Amino acid sequence: MALQLKKSMVWSSAINFGVCAVVAAGFVMVADLHDMLMWFALLATVVAVLTFLRAANTVRRNTLEPLLQPASYVRITRDNPLVLDQVDWSMIDDYATQLAMRGFHHLGDFTAYPMAGALVGVAAIFTNADASTIVEIQQVKLLPGGGSERMRDGIFFSMTSLVGGKIRVISCNHKPRASTYLVRGNYDVLNADPNLGLLALLSQHTDFLMRLRQRIGKTAVRGLTVERYVLSIREAQAQAKRRLSAMSGYGIAGVVDQFEAKPRRRWAPSTAVLKAVPYRTLEELDAAYAVEGQPPVFHESLSW
Repeated sequence: MALQLKKSMVWSSAINFGVCAVVAAGFVMVADLHDMLMWFALLATVVAVLTFLRAANTVRRNTLEPLLQPASYVRITRDNPLVLDQVDWSMIDDYATQLAMRGFHHLGDFTAYPMAGALVGVAAIFTNADASTIVEIQQVKLLPGGGSERMRDGIFFSMTSLVGGKIRVISCNHKPRASTYLVRGNYDVLNADPNLGLLALLSQHTDFLMRLRQRIGKTAVRGLTVERYVLSIREAQAQAKRRLSAMSGYGIAGVVDQFEAKPRRRWAPSTAVLKAVPYRTLEELDAAYAVEGQPPVFHESLSW
């Protein structure tokens, strides 16, 4: 989605209207059908409106489509041929050692399901001693033909805690994009700094949790697992889907344009909203989203 998405939608409609109008005018003059001029003008207007609606529908569909399949992970082994030659595990292990020295435990190596066709992405996932923070050491590599996705290559870090059981506090060194902002959860609190390394980001995350406790009187719940981490992502997906389903494609384009014009590295609901969020246990999260009939949280095989 490019800058000035709304303007491009309007311009496409205007150009199609102009082309139809010129063709209609020429046809009227050549065939001497002046009495049908109004009908040709109406036809040009209909074409312009349909062009606009089609563009708006495309924006809305492309935004909602990633939310239709709930998040799932696949546990991977390091000798898997699909990742063996694509992932530099030594880099991940160097960071893993830094976490281990600070009391973090390795929960396993995972990848998202399904993985984007142009990328290989893996995440070594860790939790701290009281299981109140999940840390992902992510390595993303572009496959040949990935084109514009190259900006996503590299090592990234993401940390998540559930404050009060429902407020998802995320610290990461990804560059936030409009697409990320669109699919945020209702109570997501995100701090992103692409310039921070692992330990600096971990310190920032810890400090922010302390400040948040002082502001709203809530602490991060304990007992996070990879499964519960994925369930929290699914909850945010469901919230974003409900919010975006109520918006038009033109409205979504407006949000994208605003973000692109003034990018944001952090966002959060107001303090008053966060204070009012009721406390929830992780068992209640399990009951709400780990229910029969939902796609499995963990898939058995990779899908590239």
